[in-house]
Amino acid sequence: MKEPKIQTITVDKKVADQPIVERYKRNNPQADVQIVELTDELKAEMFHRTLNAGKREILLTEKEGHTVKQCPGTDRTYRCCNYHVINQTSNCPIDCTYCILQFYLNNPVTTVYANSDKLLAEVKEKIATQPERFFRIGTGELSDSLAFDGSSEFSKEVVEYFAELPNVLLELKTKSNKIENLLGLDHEGHTVISWSVNPQAIIEAEEHKAASLAERLEAMRKIQDAGYKIGLHFDPILYHENWRENYIELIHQLFNVVDPKKVTWISMGTLRFPPEMKDKVLDKFPKSRIMFAELIRGMDGKVRYPKPLRLDMYRTVYNTIREVGGDDLFIYFCMESAEIWERVMGWSPDANEHLDYLFAESLYRRFPGLMASAPEREVYDNGIPLHHEKADMTSGAAPGNF
Repeated sequence: MKEPKIQTITVDKKVADQPIVERYKRNNPQADVQIVELTDELKAEMFHRTLNAGKREILLTEKEGHTVKQCPGTDRTYRCCNYHVINQTSNCPIDCTYCILQFYLNNPVTTVYANSDKLLAEVKEKIATQPERFFRIGTGELSDSLAFDGSSEFSKEVVEYFAELPNVLLELKTKSNKIENLLGLDHEGHTVISWSVNPQAIIEAEEHKAASLAERLEAMRKIQDAGYKIGLHFDPILYHENWRENYIELIHQLFNVVDPKKVTWISMGTLRFPPEMKDKVLDKFPKSRIMFAELIRGMDGKVRYPKPLRLDMYRTVYNTIREVGGDDLFIYFCMESAEIWERVMGWSPDANEHLDYLFAESLYRRFPGLMASAPEREVYDNGIPLHHEKADMTSGAAPGNF
């Protein structure tokens, strides 16, 4: 994958002295650099540019308000995992046809918050409020975590910062192979490098400008050799011709490279999006076929595959992962109902808080030394009544599903 060649770097004079500004300038000598007073009028003018042009224009400014937030997830009808996010960059140079950012982001210019000292200080403050809880915090909600890293070098800063923190894991989620800046860092086991994965046929058709599967696999090999933990996200699983064979082959390819003992978690999710996004996808990507599958409105208002198809796809992926990767892997659904959990895995978390606890329990058991003490369920429940005994995650399942 090639990092986009940045044409314009606009710098809010409030952050002109920040280190990340100098890194963007040094790594993009071809770019036109402008230091400006960022007025509302100038922002309005910049934000009316086209989406594609915005991917080659960088605005470096300061972040106001809170920087560490809970992942927005979805309606509590579906299980979410109480993940937290840092939105340091907004917009992504990769053009996935299914990307929900094209619906949610009304700002086409790639915006980078340069006051990273504030962002990182807030992380420390956040985790200090609950020292007995183990947090998972990622940077990949509004942008690919590594796609701009050749310019920003932000990974060096954030990985080394998290290495010194006691009760948290950083997740850098990507579809790129831009891992060069990570290889020499002292991460202390506190960073997970995660890849969104799909068969090569889907990468070619729907994940434009992303790294190929071969490039991602090679990056995984190097990251694993550098001692990092790895995450895998089968999300979105996409219906297409030969989907079953393609996903089974993908899982075998992954575990030919990745040691299951190094995998912190694996997520599964299928295509889902707000109904209003369909016309945008058809207009921007006329060759894409993903909108022509059978789709229904879900309980949270988002469009999804019908339940029988989702179940078939999930069972195929889940059972193959178990067969190839083993029973000890922590596998979870992103934005799915308790019914789907039960019908695919044979169990479901009691609530979002329970799922959060199960993450911590698995990490404590599978990665000795990562956490100072065993997690306590009550810390994560925040007063929610317990409905049954603690789940036994030795096989990634609750009691009765072995």
